[in-house]
Amino acid sequence: MNTDLSKSSRNRLADHILPTSATMVGVCITVISVAQLIPKHGISRRADELLAFDSLLFMISAILSYFSIRRPASESKYERLADIIFLVALALMVFVGFIVSFELLLD
Repeated sequence: MNTDLSKSSRNRLADHILPTSATMVGVCITVISVAQLIPKHGISRRADELLAFDSLLFMISAILSYFSIRRPASESKYERLADIIFLVALALMVFVGFIVSFELLLD
């Protein structure tokens, strides 16, 4: 019985990572697009590049999460990688948020 519970909780994690990662890709792309509308002294090019890399990390996380759902034989490996990459991408997004906030405050 515990095996079924742990297996279903793993599936639930992958089910949450997939749509959230896809949404975060859209958020990163939106912030990059909005940053282009602000004058050049507003947000640095480095923040744009970090967000572009961040969207790539979120996309990799979404793909790994999808593989975790579709390939039950190696689901734990894919899900663990998707989870780690998702958390790294989330931390990078917070870091970029701090950079953008400080740049906007200093101007």
